[in-house]
Amino acid sequence: MNMPEAPAALPPAERIARWVVAAPDAITAGFFLLLWLVPHWLWADALRTGLLMMLVEFILVHATGFLGSMAMTNPGNTRRRWKPILLFAGFYLLFIAAWSWSFEAWWPLLAFAWLVAGKLALAWQPLADADKAERLRSEWGISVLAYLGGVFITMLLPLPRLGLTSTVVAAADLPGSGEWVDKPHTVVAFGLLYFGVLAISKLRGWTLPGKPVSLRNH
Repeated sequence: MNMPEAPAALPPAERIARWVVAAPDAITAGFFLLLWLVPHWLWADALRTGLLMMLVEFILVHATGFLGSMAMTNPGNTRRRWKPILLFAGFYLLFIAAWSWSFEAWWPLLAFAWLVAGKLALAWQPLADADKAERLRSEWGISVLAYLGGVFITMLLPLPRLGLTSTVVAAADLPGSGEWVDKPHTVVAFGLLYFGVLAISKLRGWTLPGKPVSLRNH
């Protein structure tokens, strides 16, 4: 993995852009950290929210390439740029609507909107379209590696429950079955690891092996 310049050595505009792009993932990682350590500080459905966010993220990892590419097309025509994005997002909303019905709540739609915003933040970085496309491919690759790696790591390691005691888990009344429902601290740890890696990679400007974005035009 290529390690570009540290944020402090970058021009102010790019440094700010990196912080803006990394902020949604950093905030989400912070949410999972609080959920794992002090769930009583959060709202009653916080554990359900965390579980659903990782399910939604699985779909969005698949959709990132489509949504990101659409966001960067037709740079001079905002209307033409957003029409296909909204259409494609509507397709994925069908899955979210099904989960909303399963969870008997409307807040899954907010989780979806928040995660989509994090995925599309790249479109507003001060980079040429070719560089954005290259960085999009790299960030998508990192997200796939982080998701798959996070799943295996959190399933294999003996993770502590910390604040997610049996009483807290029982009160959450999680729907469905499986590893994440039976041991919800694993999905919370996964969320912390996954979004933490994404935030750091965006802040540091990590790219997958290949020609760095900053050298494309040299």
